[in-house]
Amino acid sequence: MDTKLLRIYQLLDGYCYNSDSLFLFDFAKKFLKKSMEVLDIGCGSGILGLLCARDFNTQTTLIEKDIHNAYLAQKNSLLNHIESRVICADIFETKFENKFHLIISNPPFYREGILDSKNTKIAMARNEKFMPFNLLCKKIKSILHPNGHFVFCYDAKESHRIFHTLKEVGLHARFCRFVYPRIDKDATLILIEAKINSKSSLKILPPLITHHSSHQKDNTKEVQEIYKQCNTYSIKINSKDIKDTNASLLTLPNSL
Repeated sequence: MDTKLLRIYQLLDGYCYNSDSLFLFDFAKKFLKKSMEVLDIGCGSGILGLLCARDFNTQTTLIEKDIHNAYLAQKNSLLNHIESRVICADIFETKFENKFHLIISNPPFYREGILDSKNTKIAMARNEKFMPFNLLCKKIKSILHPNGHFVFCYDAKESHRIFHTLKEVGLHARFCRFVYPRIDKDATLILIEAKINSKSSLKILPPLITHHSSHQKDNTKEVQEIYKQCNTYSIKINSKDIKDTNASLLTLPNSL
């Protein structure tokens, strides 16, 4: 079934969504249901939450700390005629009245010293210090519906620490899938679904191999299908060209 093109404005001078987000959404589809309440944490320009809303008609909330990205998330929602609530705030300082059926996030997962950037917007999207995983898990447990799903991706090399942290805070990983750039290479990404205090055994899904060779466009058939189903189009804009973030469009912390 063909899906409607999702046009996404994103920052030329900031972090742009990539294949990780599209792989994560494809993984999340297993747990998404029509009209469920979804929260996209660290939404950037809104790619994950808007895909959920477009394909599953979810009641979607997007939260982003950076004002320019939050503005673009709202703009992208309007551009694509998708209803969503955009909150410009720090997730750790935000209180929610309701709990969410599914929380999705592509959090910053590189440790300090790895892929550091002098660009604050890029650094916030890459470096774990801006969203420590243990604190993120504690926050998520407090706002996740008792039968809800936490779906996220992380650096595959950090898998042991991630599983330990989830267990420590009372979140139980039920499904995971490793992503490999080629069949003869090490995994670079892990996709995980976790629930509160589930007793299910961990199910490791078949690997996702992204390429046949080192050529960037030599994608596997599965990846080609993921890109086709996501059907996104990126429009780059520089933050300095955003003259007015029009905060009236956004939900700010003091109005929650």
